[in-house]
Amino acid sequence: MTANSPASSGPAGTYFEGQVGAHYLLTLLIGAEPRGLRGTKIERVEFQRASEGYPLDDIVIHACDGDGNAAVLEIQATRKLSFTKLNQKFRNIVEQVALASQRPDFFNRCHKLAVAVGRAPLNIQGPYQDVLVWAQELSSADTFTDRSKRKGSSNENIRRFVDAFTKHLAEAGAAHDDVMVWKLLSRFQILYFDFTAQESAHEAWQLERATHALHPDDAKRAKALWQSLVKLAIEAAASAGQFDRDELVTRIRNDGFRLAGELQFASARCALAEDARHALEDISDHVGNVRLMRRELLATVRRAFDQGRYVELHGEPGVGKSGLLKRLAEELSTQSHIIVLSPDRVRAGGWGKMRTALGFQGTARALLADLGSSGGATLFVDGLDSFSEDERLTVADLVCEAAETPGFLVIATTRRGFGNEDEELEWSLLVHSS
Repeated sequence: MTANSPASSGPAGTYFEGQVGAHYLLTLLIGAEPRGLRGTKIERVEFQRASEGYPLDDIVIHACDGDGNAAVLEIQATRKLSFTKLNQKFRNIVEQVALASQRPDFFNRCHKLAVAVGRAPLNIQGPYQDVLVWAQELSSADTFTDRSKRKGSSNENIRRFVDAFTKHLAEAGAAHDDVMVWKLLSRFQILYFDFTAQESAHEAWQLERATHALHPDDAKRAKALWQSLVKLAIEAAASAGQFDRDELVTRIRNDGFRLAGELQFASARCALAEDARHALEDISDHVGNVRLMRRELLATVRRAFDQGRYVELHGEPGVGKSGLLKRLAEELSTQSHIIVLSPDRVRAGGWGKMRTALGFQGTARALLADLGSSGGATLFVDGLDSFSEDERLTVADLVCEAAETPGFLVIATTRRGFGNEDEELEWSLLVHSS
């Protein structure tokens, strides 16, 4: 097996790789959580380290969690990729995954593998992300294999993806039994960056984060800082370079940028994640002992988000709106950050009160931009028509800020007829572009 890079070799591919690298450099600079390594903080960003035993070598992230445990993320960047049996680029990436797994300590520590690719609609991303989530969450290879093959739980896109991954492992001369496929997919991630799209949400997030990284008097230089980080990433890739935070700060200051102090995002993220978990635990999505999958409805919601960033689920009480919201929230929470607001579970009184409770010193816009930059983020509002007056202040503040934060998604449930007394449908999707 070899470790040849499947990334695009032309200028466009190099620039995309530089943008992905700059994303992680900016994450290092502001002390935020790295995308693909939840609950950690970056210590060092390296480039082109195949010779040091990291086959997916475009970007290698070294991080640690709150207990000081080391974590590694290897990333191969390529603008376009088809996850099929016939795609040579995907075959090369799977070969690199097999090589990475041969490290003696690979399965004994937090070591993740990823491919960073350009934009894809949510309804296209969905099946691939579903199967990767299953691999992470399910406790055995037998359970994973059964679900991925079973009609009703799975679909043709999921089955084709698993079959292609298995085939490429076999062609690489690697173990490809059910256990190994499950174990490797549980370590593998597909990270979508829409830098190649017009009005890119990911680039807008970076500019927002760069604004908060700079001294207030230099905030208007956010675009220049982002472009400088892209240049640094491209140069580092050409020389197999690396940065820790001190080295990066020195380079940025030498380029004439004045930096602000670090905002403490970690505690706020943890508090929001805990709030979301408690809110979702309140929602039942079972009938007896059977969990409702609602896969067709989930696909419908995903397609709706490709039309706009605000979706409402309307329906009579008891038709399953909250259960659908819960299933979507649980799936998205494994890929990106979520905020869940429900009656009696909201920090009432508006953003000011919520910020104090979170122990966060920045603005709502800064916090939402940080959440979104880690692979997108979604605000879930369950029971939009049922909040108290004080709770509505907080809901309104966050929905308004989410609307102003590029790429931030909002999904809400309401009773039938809320805000429209002529509503006749028992269950519907309202899609609002913004």
